[in-house]
Amino acid sequence: MGTAKRDQTDGRKRRWQQHNADRRQAVIDAALTVLARDLEPGAELSVQQIADEASVHRTVLYRYFEDRTDLDVAIQREICNRAGELLLATVTLEGTPRDIVRRIVAAYVGWGAENVALMRFAERDIAGAASKPLDDAIGQIAEQIELVIGGFLAVLEADVEEDDRDALTPWVFLLVGGVMAAVRSWSSREELRPPAPQFTRLLADVTWLQIEGLAASRRIEVPDLPIEQLLNLKEA
Repeated sequence: MGTAKRDQTDGRKRRWQQHNADRRQAVIDAALTVLARDLEPGAELSVQQIADEASVHRTVLYRYFEDRTDLDVAIQREICNRAGELLLATVTLEGTPRDIVRRIVAAYVGWGAENVALMRFAERDIAGAASKPLDDAIGQIAEQIELVIGGFLAVLEADVEEDDRDALTPWVFLLVGGVMAAVRSWSSREELRPPAPQFTRLLADVTWLQIEGLAASRRIEVPDLPIEQLLNLKEA
């Protein structure tokens, strides 16, 4: 009998936790809707706007968040998760090395152009926040790119000095940060000029030249071949 009551209590607790998680997510989704639909990039997002969109009273909204800091960080984390999923899907060993660079850059430029207000909110420093979701997202993307570079160097059987291997992580952060800063500057213009396709091509070319130039300075020849073809040649 005691076990049955305990199971019943645990079941109610799980349902209540799921209810709170669902309501919390609904509030976050409402905030993103307001940001994307109603606000100019950089404009203040009020709790009342979020509550109205989520169809809850603003006092009820705080049942699902500790305070405004918790709410803002949760919104930032959702933005970073959505953008991160899009970008991580492009960081794969498919196509030529230059194709990979172009694919990643194009994904971020496209997302940034369509979600300027979300990008600006994710970049904000939130008072009292213990962490910044954007930094975590950049770290995940940089880590994935570093793995791809490491895999490519292994395919080439490149002789890389220990100091260069140790510097790989900060160098990848430099590449990622540079692309993000360029997109931030470009997307801040009243008119997106040059147009997105031309800007993507320019940014991808500049990023690729950094990679190719560094490889050349280390006497590493980067073949203009799809990586899967290089793998087949290595196996043969």
